[in-house]
Amino acid sequence: MSKLAKQLKEKFDYNVSGLPAWTDNTMPNVITDLIENSDFLGMLTLEENVKGTKEIALLNANITLQAKASCTPSPDGSVIFTKANLTTVPLYAGIKFCNEDLNGKMTQILNELGMKRQEGQLPAALEDILMAYLMKKLQRKAQRLVILGDTASLDAELAPMEGLRERINNDTTVVDYMSAQASITAANAYDIAYGLYTSISTELLDAGTPIAMFMGRDKALLVLQDWNAANPYSQVAVPAGGTSIRFTLPLTNIEIMTLPELGSTNEMWVLPLSLVFLGVDSVDDMTFDIKYDAYIDELKAEASFRLGVQIVWGEYFTRLQLAVS
Repeated sequence: MSKLAKQLKEKFDYNVSGLPAWTDNTMPNVITDLIENSDFLGMLTLEENVKGTKEIALLNANITLQAKASCTPSPDGSVIFTKANLTTVPLYAGIKFCNEDLNGKMTQILNELGMKRQEGQLPAALEDILMAYLMKKLQRKAQRLVILGDTASLDAELAPMEGLRERINNDTTVVDYMSAQASITAANAYDIAYGLYTSISTELLDAGTPIAMFMGRDKALLVLQDWNAANPYSQVAVPAGGTSIRFTLPLTNIEIMTLPELGSTNEMWVLPLSLVFLGVDSVDDMTFDIKYDAYIDELKAEASFRLGVQIVWGEYFTRLQLAVS
């Protein structure tokens, strides 16, 4: 029996062939880890228990304030419901380790946990190690699917559902900021970003709705370069840490946040975060299993969950449109 197999047998007190599932009911919620470990996904409005399709029934009422001049005032106003559907799709991810694979990847896994390897011992509970490794991989893929998902894509990881790019670009009510510039450069990036800011609905700004501007890292650096070159005494520094560049656009109160999915594109979006809905499964149907086959000395970690995204009231969203060169 291999060293790893012996350790597993001592830990779980049984070996099972044929890869039946072992599940720890105290294990962290899969979708919670996915969302909370993503700067972007954690900012969206979470809608739980979405099995298939669920209507997002937000209310938007335009009500007239009147002087009460008699005992029979007349209601005056209009009521609008979103009637937008949020659909989730079932997703699965799994990874297999043989003895040598697990040893080869151990240092990568431990970097996620912040622990040091003990000579001749597993450094942490095995389910914690595999959970950390799998969740780190899934977080990046889930964010990519939420943003770039396209059912017509040839990329199998993007084909399960329509993501934000498809929904924003195909919503005719989304506001276009038409720039006179044909490209984004270090000489005009700030003006373009500021122009996009000025096109935001004043209703959102006056209501204090959480809003953020999203773009690729390369374009955010051009915005910084443009502003800092023209304003040597009020330069904006890039905050340290994090996977994204985040800073307040000068002369505004809106934050710019970079998304790797928008890198090397000219796309800039302004999103009212409370109107972007992220749909997930019920807690009971999110699973994380560890399976072990002693005969071939193989471990398999699997995660199953549902995920979907939808925007409502596109007229409150803004996107950049450059001039045709």
